[in-house]
Amino acid sequence: MAEERKYRIRVDGILVDVSKEVYRAYYSIERHTRTLDEKDIRNGKVLYSDLDTDELLGEDMIPDMTSERVEDSAIYSILREKLHQYLGMLPPQDMELIQALYFECMTEREYAQQIGISQKGVNKRRQKVLDKLRTMMKAK
Repeated sequence: MAEERKYRIRVDGILVDVSKEVYRAYYSIERHTRTLDEKDIRNGKVLYSDLDTDELLGEDMIPDMTSERVEDSAIYSILREKLHQYLGMLPPQDMELIQALYFECMTEREYAQQIGISQKGVNKRRQKVLDKLRTMMKAK
């Protein structure tokens, strides 16, 4: 009578008994990983860590495409200052409308009910105020 084969894999330096399926899956992954490593060597794969210097890590040399550029940040800051300056020049009625819609996040309908005019009237006033601000921002 043939003795049944035992399947073992090494986990943290210890041989562990496993089923035939687990054994095959484990060594299939091992074989696949080895194949990928061999391809990397053959194709001259370069790791970011290969670019490390005493002063800088290789991965720090990669630009962060998600971060805001310094130039954009400076431009936005200047535009924000101009906008705040021009907002201060608006008549109180226009400033209240901007304050309610953009800083207090009220809807046009809510603001219309608060001041007793139609939502359409608020929309027209909002458009006029925004056009006025746009003109002021372009002029100077």
